[in-house]
Amino acid sequence: SPAEMHAAALYQRAGEELLTAAEAHPDLRRQVLSILAERINPEELDRMEMALSDPEASSALSGDALPAVTFYLASAYRQQFADQAGAWGPAGRELDELARRDPRAADPDRLAHDFGVPHPEMERSDACNLIDAGLFPVSGGYTSRLFGESWQSTNLYWARLADEMGYSPVMLNLLVPQLTRQMIVNIFATNIDDWPALYRAMEQTGEEFKQGRLAVESASLEHGR
Repeated sequence: SPAEMHAAALYQRAGEELLTAAEAHPDLRRQVLSILAERINPEELDRMEMALSDPEASSALSGDALPAVTFYLASAYRQQFADQAGAWGPAGRELDELARRDPRAADPDRLAHDFGVPHPEMERSDACNLIDAGLFPVSGGYTSRLFGESWQSTNLYWARLADEMGYSPVMLNLLVPQLTRQMIVNIFATNIDDWPALYRAMEQTGEEFKQGRLAVESASLEHGR
């Protein structure tokens, strides 16, 4: 539903707000890092902790966090610190209001079903879900297949992009395949373990679409262009 797609976007933005606010609030920083310790690897956690302590570095941190990470952060924070969830920015407050008005649309489990992917290797199931696990190496037989299942940010990002640009949820059926193909074209990795290349390509594709440099004919028709 439109409310569910909007909720997916709000969770990502609320997670970014938490990262931004954590720079100036030590108590929040500890809360954020304790949550992310369950989600990202120790090296990445150390880098994030240093960035949150450095005003210049932290200003770009929220924009570098994967959508699956910011979604997880906002969701876990709302579960653990419900009374503070709306205190750190407009997206958090709007998410609070949406959860009161339409609890089903803001339910993280519901959104995991909507925007998750099948994980046959990890769960022995083809059901869609978001797996809250750390990153896996790109290469290495079985672990390579695990990595392919764990990189879940694209569906969340495309949903946020469609929501912010005013498209209806049904348009994701047309937008996602075309945007994903363009993302693959944009991938430029320095080595086989350069997994952030996927994120860079995804963001580049999103910017091209926002700026009208990526033509998606069916999407243009919906907006009357």
